[in-house]
Amino acid sequence: MLGLPQTTEVKKIIPKRALYSKFELNTAEQKEFDAAIRQMTIVNEISLRTIPALQKQEQEKAVFVLAVQLKQEGCAERLLQRLCRRIDQRLLLALCYEDKLQLALYFDNRILINEFKPAAEQSVTLQGTGLKEIFEHLALQVANLTQLAGLTPASIIANAGRRAELEQQIAALTKKMFAEKQARKKLTLREAINKLKNELEDLS
Repeated sequence: MLGLPQTTEVKKIIPKRALYSKFELNTAEQKEFDAAIRQMTIVNEISLRTIPALQKQEQEKAVFVLAVQLKQEGCAERLLQRLCRRIDQRLLLALCYEDKLQLALYFDNRILINEFKPAAEQSVTLQGTGLKEIFEHLALQVANLTQLAGLTPASIIANAGRRAELEQQIAALTKKMFAEKQARKKLTLREAINKLKNELEDLS
């Protein structure tokens, strides 16, 4: 299903009802999960137990690959974020619908997600000598970002997120500026746009 080398394949179905009970989901949350998700199965484990050559560090969490069978193509990011926060493990989500696959990962309080592709075209590589480093590089791959010298994966991802926010704000203000008829308000909007553009350049 997912090209993921050097891991131990497992198959452990997570019953949705058990999840609802353990995390005390209310009726509305249960209905939202039921409407989007058909089944969840742990299919791979990346840990010191499965890869003994990894460097042992204190309080290192394993990385689990969770196959999520969807009832339709796509899943709300808020739902994926809620799922990851409730389970509280390092998870690489393989979102499956028909013959397509989408990867998602919860990193630094945000959901990173790539595009749906044919399952055979989705793959990631394991990079790093420890579980933390492996998870960080998985996050970069899911976010389609490249490691840069002198920057941590967390800072690269944060910068990319901020760039996306700035671009959205610039687009919204630009549209508002062109629709504005009063010269003074138009000038104020232009100044705000230029300030955001300067911040965007600083992140480049």
